[in-house]
Amino acid sequence: MLDRFIAYNARHNGGDIAFGSLARQQTYAQLEAIVSRLARALEGLRDLAPRRVAVQCSDSWRHWALTLALGRLGLASASLSKGDVSEEDLAILQPEIIIIHGMGCMPPGEGRLVLDEAWFERVLEGVEDDDASNYYPPVPVEPSTPCRAALANGTDRNIHLIELSFAELEAELHRFIYHDMVEFFVRKARTARHVSSKPNLLCSIGPQSLSGFLMAGAALAAGTTVRSSDSQNIATEMMQAAEMLLVLTPAHLEHVLKALPPASRAMSHIHLRVVGAGLPQKILEQTQERFTPHVQIVYGTDETGVVAAIPAEKRQSEESVGLPLPWVDIEAVDAEGRRCPAGEVGYIRIRSESVHPYKEENPVGGARFHEGWFYPGDRGAISTTGEVHLHGRADALINVGGAKFDLGVVEEILLTEPRIKEAGVFMLEDRQGVERCYAAIVSTETFDEQALSVKLRQRYAALPPVTMIWVPEIPRTTEGHVERERLRAMLKDYIQHKLER
Repeated sequence: MLDRFIAYNARHNGGDIAFGSLARQQTYAQLEAIVSRLARALEGLRDLAPRRVAVQCSDSWRHWALTLALGRLGLASASLSKGDVSEEDLAILQPEIIIIHGMGCMPPGEGRLVLDEAWFERVLEGVEDDDASNYYPPVPVEPSTPCRAALANGTDRNIHLIELSFAELEAELHRFIYHDMVEFFVRKARTARHVSSKPNLLCSIGPQSLSGFLMAGAALAAGTTVRSSDSQNIATEMMQAAEMLLVLTPAHLEHVLKALPPASRAMSHIHLRVVGAGLPQKILEQTQERFTPHVQIVYGTDETGVVAAIPAEKRQSEESVGLPLPWVDIEAVDAEGRRCPAGEVGYIRIRSESVHPYKEENPVGGARFHEGWFYPGDRGAISTTGEVHLHGRADALINVGGAKFDLGVVEEILLTEPRIKEAGVFMLEDRQGVERCYAAIVSTETFDEQALSVKLRQRYAALPPVTMIWVPEIPRTTEGHVERERLRAMLKDYIQHKLER
């Protein structure tokens, strides 16, 4: 379905830039000509009737062109990240064909179609001379035909499969465009600034995630420019457009802030969207002072799309993620599923046309969906005005000896020490069956552990001793949440063989 938007933009605004970077750019007319050539070269795949075709390509522009060509052929696609792909991911995604191109990709094998540079040169020879008469027409498909698949692992430790039909993908693109354009143009109207062009998009979330695919896809469908950059050039890339919509997770934002020059000042042409998790007030203040005054906080998941959003300047507390979007119902309920009174913290559940159940038959995944509601594993409250306030993860709330502790709060306290860059807290039973608390931290400097212990006791007097373990990085989901189960699995052997001896 997305490919039809590209063809439309190519015919009506072919000279507009679809993809841009420091080194190159590609117009919509050029992109459509390439997509049509690739679709024509790959049309034999339709005879194989594959259930799902995955793409692994080291060049992001060619990755998109191949994905769009598969859509033009009426085939369901999925994106694989560069580098090694786990057998678990492949077993859940179950692509019958994997298209591979570029360095750092999987080796050849059964069901893998390797396209080398010579193949692209042959297929695309003279493509710059193609016009609308050469465009490959879309293959007719039923609206319910599968179109896009992706893996989701942001709400629990398990990996799940999500699949959208052509009709569902079209609806999601319209919802993302609505949110993007309303937020941008309304903010412009509030600041009384002249709107000279649509904002370019620079998104830190790749197309292998459904959210990343939809965010970039909505920008392409709306006819704006999607920019690409590596971590070394992102600062320069952000200066390449008059207006830039930058999408970052809180973890990505912290990395950007650390990379900014000490004397950097806020840039008004950047419109930052922080997605996935809440944004601490301290980080927000640093962002508005040193990076950009235009910050929007967005709450959503791969399973639900965008749920709620709020401009940072309207936020009354750091727990707020704003009002639900018009098509979303959201509630806080107790353990029995009863709706909580306004302001009372419970378990968040979400219902909308954008909620897409997992495809696989998995009892763990099924527990996330009940009677049309999706339970993302977040704790929160709904205010008297309908605003959504998040209060951490349900899996971060633990009970030790009758006393309850929020591991997310423990992490926040640890991060008040400026020499700790990241922290992830988890529980693990020792050989006697006693639950112990561990904090994995990322730090290259010494600090006062005793002072931190005092802070922790001030918040949780009955908190068991916290053992700190230095690690190079903290595993996180695409939404920025600490992956506690993965962290526990990574450090279990070390704890049992080194710390418990």
